[in-house]
Amino acid sequence: MTSSEPRHRLHHVAGICLFAVVVSARPGLASTLILTAVHTSYQPGPTSSLTISDTITDTVNVRWDLVKVVQGTVLAGGKDVGRDAASRDTVTLTGSGEAEPGEKEAAGGGTFVHRHRASGRRSDHRGEESEEKDASEGEVHGIYVVTKFMDWQPDGGKLTINDGIGQASEASSGILTLKVRLFPSRGGHQDGVLTVNCRLPDGRFDINEGITLAIDGFYFVQDEGRTLFHVQK
Repeated sequence: MTSSEPRHRLHHVAGICLFAVVVSARPGLASTLILTAVHTSYQPGPTSSLTISDTITDTVNVRWDLVKVVQGTVLAGGKDVGRDAASRDTVTLTGSGEAEPGEKEAAGGGTFVHRHRASGRRSDHRGEESEEKDASEGEVHGIYVVTKFMDWQPDGGKLTINDGIGQASEASSGILTLKVRLFPSRGGHQDGVLTVNCRLPDGRFDINEGITLAIDGFYFVQDEGRTLFHVQK
C-alpha cells in the first residue's frame, strides 16, 4: 500500500477488500455477483483447514485492486465479471485487499450478490411448453471475507498509464491466491478459493487478466474487467 499512515500487521487491521467470491447457487436462482467494500478482519476457528503453498519467493506487502481506467489513470473501485461455463452463472466483483506472503497472512472482504442463470419454460399458442432461454430469477447476497493466504507468484511488468492508487514503480503483474468465506444474508456460510490475476507489459508469465473463483461446484473465470497489484518490499 502507499498510504503515509503507519502500516499495521494484517491480523490487527484488515484491509479494504471486495472481491471475487461466490455463493452457493440453488436451482431457480439467478446468477450475478456484485461486491462492495467493507472494513473487516476475520480469523477462522481452529476447525478451518487450508493447504498453503511452500513456495514463497519474497517477503513483501502486496496490495490488490479491481480497477477502472478513467482519463488515462488507473483507479480503485472497478469491477470484474467472472462466468461459469457450465451453468452460465456470472459473478461481478469490486474490491481490494492486501497480503504478506512472507508471513502467510492476508485480509480483506466485501459484499456479494450472486445470480444464477436458470432455464425457464413457457407455453406457445398451441399450449405446448418450450424452453425459454436466458430466463433468470432471484439472487443471493451477503458479505465475504478473506480467511487465508494461499500463494503469491510475482511477475514484474510495467504500468504504462498514470497510477491513481499507489506508486507506478511498485505496480506489478502476478497471481495471488486466497481462501475466502461467504456469509449469505439468509444464514450459513460457504468457503471458496479466489485468485486475482494481473498482466502488465514486460511481465514474464502468460497470465489471463482478471479473477477466478471456485466455490460449491462453480468455477468462475474472468469475462471482463481489470486488476492491479502494488508490491512494497
